[in-house]
Amino acid sequence: MDSANHSSSPEVEKVISYVRGLLSSGRLQAGDRLPSERKLSEELSVSRTYVRAAIQKLEFYGILEIRPQSGSVIGQMPSSQMEGILSDMLQISKYDFSSLVDVRLLLEAEAIRLSALNRTEDDLLAMEAALVDCERMFETDRRVEKDYAFHQALVRGAHNPVIASMLLVITPDVLKYYQANKVCVVPTEDVKREHRALLEHIRNHDADAAEAELRHHLANLCQTAKEISDKH
Repeated sequence: MDSANHSSSPEVEKVISYVRGLLSSGRLQAGDRLPSERKLSEELSVSRTYVRAAIQKLEFYGILEIRPQSGSVIGQMPSSQMEGILSDMLQISKYDFSSLVDVRLLLEAEAIRLSALNRTEDDLLAMEAALVDCERMFETDRRVEKDYAFHQALVRGAHNPVIASMLLVITPDVLKYYQANKVCVVPTEDVKREHRALLEHIRNHDADAAEAELRHHLANLCQTAKEISDKH
C-alpha cells in the first residue's frame, strides 16, 4: 500500500512525536541529519513504511529538507515555528469530518475552475482513463479509491501543484471517514452522470459550469459529513 494511505495512522504520529521530542530537547537542531529509517524503525518499533510516511509528511511541511549526499536534515526555520507546525500536524487527525470536507470542497472547487481553463489534451486523456477505471471498479470495494483517483485527475488538470499537494495532505483523513461511515450512498448512475458532466465541462473550458457541477456533486457528502460531525 502507498505510504500516503498511512499518513494519519498512530504509528506515523508516533514518529512525528519522537522527532518533535528530539527538537524540543535540543538533540536535533537546524541542519542536523535525521536518524535513518532503519534506526527510527528499530528505536520506535514501527514499520519502515510508517517511518517513511512520517518523513514524507515532515518534508512536506518544511520540517525536513532533502540534501544531496546528506539525506533528510532538519530545516532552517525558527524552532518556535517548527513547534507550531508539529503541533498542527499532530492535531490534524482529530479534525472532524465536516471540517475536512469543507476544505476539500474549497480547494477542489478552485482546482476544477483552473482545470477547465488550463487543461491540456494529455490531461483530458488522463481524466478519461481515470473515469473509465472508476466506473469499472464502482461496484467493488475499491469504489472510494477509484472515485478519488478520478477527482485527483481532474485536479491535476489545474496545473497548480500547491492545491494538488494540499488535497493530498487531507485525502487520507477524508478516506478514513468514508470507509468508517460508509459515506458513499448516492446511486451509482447519478454519480456516473455527474462525473461525466464534470469531465465535459472541463473539456469545454466552462469553468462556471464545472464549479457548479462539482458543488452539486459534493452536496450530499457535505450534508452527510455535517450530520456525522454533529453526532460527535
